[in-house]
Amino acid sequence: MMDEQSLVIGLSPELQERIRTRHVRSGRLFGALSQNELEPGEIRQLIQSGWLERPYQDEPVMIAPQITINWDRLRQQHRDHTLHAVSHRLPAGTPWAGTRQAILEELLASLWETREDELRTILHAWAYASMWDAEGEHAPSALESQETFFFYTRRMKDSAEEALTVATEAPEAHDEFWTLVNALVDLD
Repeated sequence: MMDEQSLVIGLSPELQERIRTRHVRSGRLFGALSQNELEPGEIRQLIQSGWLERPYQDEPVMIAPQITINWDRLRQQHRDHTLHAVSHRLPAGTPWAGTRQAILEELLASLWETREDELRTILHAWAYASMWDAEGEHAPSALESQETFFFYTRRMKDSAEEALTVATEAPEAHDEFWTLVNALVDLD
């Protein structure tokens, strides 16, 4: 595991600590940092790192680089990419119905759960805050489906987006997943 001190963020440790401890923790400005807490040089540092300046009259703030992740959509993308790979990798005419299809779906769900846990660990390590989206709270699985992460820098946000893209791809050719799928082919 990477030592936190070896991760070069591009912000001073003091500013990182201020962001982590002083960001807005409730309301529409969740994750923002009050400009009243910052020196002009720190504001410039944040702008260079991808933060946006919002000079609101009642309290000017800095808005962090952020992404909102719909975990259900990512799970579906991963499933689609992997099923596409399965269709190209296995012999033509392999029946994927009934029990075999159900087992394959369970394999896919298990593989995604592992990837999602890994992604959440990485994203929480890179982000200083996260929150569940309150916009969709009436949806059946809203709490589990959409989460917004707030990052110290745009570079960290961009890396997170790239990690999400890679994670939704089908498993590599040498992955043990393919051994399990091939066992489904040989059920007869």
